[in-house]
Amino acid sequence: MIELVRIVEYQAALSSYRATQNEEHALQLELLIETTKPKNLLAAWHPLIATPFRYNPPHPQARFRPPYGKNIFYGAFIEETSLYEHAFHFMKQRMHLNIKTETGIRTLFFVDADNTQSIQIKNATNCTAIMDKNDYTASHQFVLSNPKATFIIYPSCRDPYQRENAAILNIHYLGKNPKWESSIKFFYDNVKKQITWLDYQLHIQWNQVV
Repeated sequence: MIELVRIVEYQAALSSYRATQNEEHALQLELLIETTKPKNLLAAWHPLIATPFRYNPPHPQARFRPPYGKNIFYGAFIEETSLYEHAFHFMKQRMHLNIKTETGIRTLFFVDADNTQSIQIKNATNCTAIMDKNDYTASHQFVLSNPKATFIIYPSCRDPYQRENAAILNIHYLGKNPKWESSIKFFYDNVKKQITWLDYQLHIQWNQVV
């Protein structure tokens, strides 16, 4: 058994409250938004854990999800790795926006994961190709060639120390509730192409993770 950490934008209630400035109206708005979402068939798991499995894949592909592949829960072994991973996706979405700065909050949480059936990518002969920062061809081929692989441990290509991540294709490997969760603050400078995780005093520039 291991612990995984994940960072998400999990602030629907906060956004609703800001939009309404009223707790009762915010709750009503949340209930209304919930009716527009796919039915949650994994109610035994906390929403932070179930969400990656609840929806159709939001993007046509990801590192271990070929086009139209299965939903995946991605997590990191330590907090700093998750900060680098989230920084990449966060900045990629904002690189071409006409903004100068942005501040906000993300949710960081830990969850237990049963890694007894895991596969280690670092043992693969083509590990370097699988972990290419921009080309997912080799990682997609790995998934297609190993259809029974449902718990993949791999070195992060965003973390400068290449510490480990996990890609989990079956929610039953995950605990039903987070062991711990917290809000973490960030400051983003779009001119410098840099995000700062204020609680960790960690500055990450775009050219470090791209």
